[in-house]
Amino acid sequence: MIEQAMLIALKATLIFQTALIFYFFGKDEKIPYSARDMFFILANGGCLFLAGGLIFENSFLIKGGIFILIVKALIDAHFIISKYQRNKSVEKKENKSDAKK
Repeated sequence: MIEQAMLIALKATLIFQTALIFYFFGKDEKIPYSARDMFFILANGGCLFLAGGLIFENSFLIKGGIFILIVKALIDAHFIISKYQRNKSVEKKENKSDAKK
């Protein structure tokens, strides 16, 4: 009974997370900082699904939990890399303006 409910919740979470990712990356090619809170909550769900899969020995829950955690890690990596590139471009602009003076 609980295992079936967890499977349904996992499928709904995966569909919701996928829809959000396609929406944000399709719209602005980035995930807004405010939307990262939603993905943080979904990543916590991944931990719960992973733990439930280990307890019930259900490989689908384990794979789903790991998948959710990996997606969260990739979103965070994308955020850090884009922030680094933005800071790097600002530094180049500042160096060019200092050289002109």
